[in-house]
Amino acid sequence: MIKQPVPNQSIPLPPAGPIGRYVSQTIYMLFITLPLSIIGFVLSVTLTALGFGLTPLLIGLPILKLSVHLSHVLMMEDARRVRMLLPEKYAAALPYKHAFGPFTYKDLFTSTAPYLPLSYWLVKLPAAVLQFAAAAVLPLSGIAALLSPVVYLVLKQYDIEIYQDDVVMDTIFPMLSPLERSYIGSGVGLVFILIGWSVLARLTHVQANRTAILLQAQPQRPASKQEAPVVASQEVHEVPADTLYQTAAASATQSAYNDHTKVSADYTLDSLPFEPFDPDAPAPASSNDRYSTNANDDLKAELEALRQQLHAKMYPQ
Repeated sequence: MIKQPVPNQSIPLPPAGPIGRYVSQTIYMLFITLPLSIIGFVLSVTLTALGFGLTPLLIGLPILKLSVHLSHVLMMEDARRVRMLLPEKYAAALPYKHAFGPFTYKDLFTSTAPYLPLSYWLVKLPAAVLQFAAAAVLPLSGIAALLSPVVYLVLKQYDIEIYQDDVVMDTIFPMLSPLERSYIGSGVGLVFILIGWSVLARLTHVQANRTAILLQAQPQRPASKQEAPVVASQEVHEVPADTLYQTAAASATQSAYNDHTKVSADYTLDSLPFEPFDPDAPAPASSNDRYSTNANDDLKAELEALRQQLHAKMYPQ
């Protein structure tokens, strides 16, 4: 028989329903987040500064390690409470555990992973002040204003009139009675409560996302330096042009007249594109002989004949 896995009952589940979450968010931001943030900030910053200051005396090393782990414990406690304020589908994204440490004394000076909880409390204290102000102004003031008619009726039994000489109500609603003015205050309180619903939920999601990013971050230790492959530099020497020409000519001659080269063409004197040298051949005519007077006269006569033919075709008689 296959045993069904038993759910972990030690993990607190989110409160059922949006109203339960809203009430829990208000209580957390009014009574828990600010005191816990002050304690976490003071302990983390004080012990960390004290540990770094006493490091030359070697007493600061265990104090610094204590600060790191104490900040982490308080951060996980705050994350556990934040998980209770989220819906189930969002609460599952917040890790229940965090792989933290162990760290050596060398890691405290060569890695940033031990100081993630310290950065958490450095940002959490200003955020906690904002959360406390939002919870005090919106839901708490809204609930007080929502109960305005009840407060008016109770105080009237003791001859205490509220909303009677109110400057704001006398200016805006001068014709209304104090009881009717208490109803208007109740409506304003309802609006504050509805606004606080979305504002507190948004602040809770922002804190949960920031906490999830810190808890999912892997501890980064200093990586070992890998030597890059050394590429031998090739020096470029300038070669004279005459040397290149002589080398190319020698290689061309060697490849053309190599004994192992198979040549299909028949290189005979008849196949050469020029006449072979004949020692008995007459000397070539000089430029004076080529352009002699007789040659010029014959050329002029031919040009004159061509001109007359062209004139006769263009201007027929």
